[in-house]
Amino acid sequence: MSHTEQSEMHPGMQMMDMRMYMIINWDYKVRFVFNTWKSTTQGEFVGGLFVTMFFCVFLCLLPVLKGFAERQKSLFLKIVWQLLAATQSSITMFLLMTVNGWVFLAMALGFGIGNFIFYPQMPISQKHQREDDQKVLNR
Repeated sequence: MSHTEQSEMHPGMQMMDMRMYMIINWDYKVRFVFNTWKSTTQGEFVGGLFVTMFFCVFLCLLPVLKGFAERQKSLFLKIVWQLLAATQSSITMFLLMTVNGWVFLAMALGFGIGNFIFYPQMPISQKHQREDDQKVLNR
């Protein structure tokens, strides 16, 4: 809105700046996932980064849990796995939407550690090929 358009506004109407920039920031004041989960000090921020990293390590465990649920043939375990999968994708998206470089690095580190722990000595392409072969065998 130009300056002349602002002067034509009625008294009591205020212009709000609603621009959102998608620039990676490196600040420690971040809102993780929900508005109430925010860091106001550097200590809270570092704690949030560790929680983020451990969450990403846990995400690497989900395919292992899915395989366990399928082998047990338990409807309850399959439902729990579906809820975990749906929840984790939303939380991952919310974490990425913080557009904070430190959160990105914590997520990358967590996923790297998780893949190293749960899939040692298995290249990602071989892992996906094994999953595809398993799907073909189950049909």
